[in-house]
Amino acid sequence: MDTGFDEKSWDGAPVGRHAWINTISMHGMLCRLDAYRSGASAFNTARAGQTDIMNGDFAWQSVSPITHRDTPRWNGEHLFVKVVKSGVMSVEQRGQTTRFGPGHIAVIDPLHTFNESFCEPTRLTILRIPKSALRERGLRYRFPMACCPDPASPDVAAVREFVLHLGSQTGKASDALLVRLGDQCLDLMDVLVNNRHGAANGRASAATVLRAKQLIARRIGDPELSVIRIAAELNISISCLTRALKASGVSPMRYAWSMRLEHATRLLAGAPQGAIQEVAYQCGFASAAHFSRAFKERYGMTPREYAAHQRTAHGDAPEPMQDAQRTETA
Repeated sequence: MDTGFDEKSWDGAPVGRHAWINTISMHGMLCRLDAYRSGASAFNTARAGQTDIMNGDFAWQSVSPITHRDTPRWNGEHLFVKVVKSGVMSVEQRGQTTRFGPGHIAVIDPLHTFNESFCEPTRLTILRIPKSALRERGLRYRFPMACCPDPASPDVAAVREFVLHLGSQTGKASDALLVRLGDQCLDLMDVLVNNRHGAANGRASAATVLRAKQLIARRIGDPELSVIRIAAELNISISCLTRALKASGVSPMRYAWSMRLEHATRLLAGAPQGAIQEVAYQCGFASAAHFSRAFKERYGMTPREYAAHQRTAHGDAPEPMQDAQRTETA
């Protein structure tokens, strides 16, 4: 039986012990509650662009990824960035246990088995980040072991405060501002996930690609974005910029166009009817007509058709739909 000392809530709604466990399992995680001790727990979720923001209170319980065949297919497509605000979180992985106290950050890949335990009331801010967003920015996105950024580093501390600020704005800031803050947070993830002592990150070309992709992501809505402007802002030559990106398989503006159209699919998925022109401008297109032509060439359907398809499909992923549409129009 739940007591006042064992209150649990999910997005503000009270839930019992079994409902708490079942709800967490729907998010791809197995939860075990201590049979002898209990405490109040709460979990609140919000969205900031591509990033899910979660503020959680946990007490005397453990969680681990569901690894059997019924695991949600998306479970390994994201990383968790967890900032401990108070209490202690212990992470056991591959026979090693790491304790994270207030101010510590853990970057965890649910593709690799781990067990988190909370043996006292603990408060976290959690980001659930798609690995694709890190790949787009040239960042590391695979972690066989939990990544532990140095909390004493001034840069890590600055990013930690930004993550906590983002978490504090859920339910306060507008959805549009949360999207912008979420994108800025993604641009800062290199401070947490990249091994700055590794040889690969010491190479000038890799650093150039990373900086260029971050700049393009920040300026995705700027219709004046060009190779000249990118190179000027990065303080490198156009040839150096082009050579570095072509070595990774893309040209600067082809990459920018690709990111603009992918950003458009995310905006269209939740856009009201008649918002095509606004989406076009937010993605850096000079006109809705230009946007529609480019979008149809890429995805095989107009933005309006895509938005309607998304509403009908209740948020299915864009890739399967674009393949199906191409099959229909082939």
